[in-house]
Amino acid sequence: MTETSIEPLVFFEYDHKPGHYCLMLSDRFFGQAEAAFERCGQFGNGYACEAVARSAIRTHAPDLAERLRFDPEAGTFVAYGTDSTALKKLGRLLAHAFHDTKELERLIRAADPDWFD
Repeated sequence: MTETSIEPLVFFEYDHKPGHYCLMLSDRFFGQAEAAFERCGQFGNGYACEAVARSAIRTHAPDLAERLRFDPEAGTFVAYGTDSTALKKLGRLLAHAFHDTKELERLIRAADPDWFD
C-alpha cells in the first residue's frame, strides 16, 4: 500500500515514549465538517470523531479494532497505540471521509448512537 496524505490529521511518535504513536485531529478542523454532522443530527467534536473512527473501522477495517485506543476530548480527536501501521490506516480512512462529505455522512449514520455520548 502506498503512503497517502492523512491531512488534516497528524500522525507522530511520542518524543517521551519511543514506539508509541498518536493520530490527532484538532478542533480547528471540525468546522469544515460541521454541516455533515448537523445533517446527521450530531455535533462535530472530538467525541464525534471517535464515533466516526469506530464506524470507519467497523465498516472498512475491522482488523484494526483491537490494535489501537482512543482518548478524545471535546476539542481534539486522539487515537493512539504501538501499532503505527494501524494508526496510519485509520488516518487514511478518516482523511478520505473528511474530504468526501458523502462518505463522512455514511460513517456518521452507520455509527452506534451511543458512540456520540
